[in-house]
Amino acid sequence: MTALRPLDVVALRTESGRWAAGTTGTVLEVAPEGTLVEIADERGHTLDLVTLPSSALALPASADSERS
Repeated sequence: MTALRPLDVVALRTESGRWAAGTTGTVLEVAPEGTLVEIADERGHTLDLVTLPSSALALPASADSERS
């Protein structure tokens, strides 16, 4: 998998709290202890901020191929 970067759009691989697997979010920060992801509504209003290991996140296949 390509390393995550700030502003990448990602999907949760597994459920996290109230967020189901497949929920999309935007990477805000990448650190060794976890990746900070913003979950927002369709208008861009922040619903939640979650910190997850990068292994719990997936880049959409199209984004991964565009970055190669």
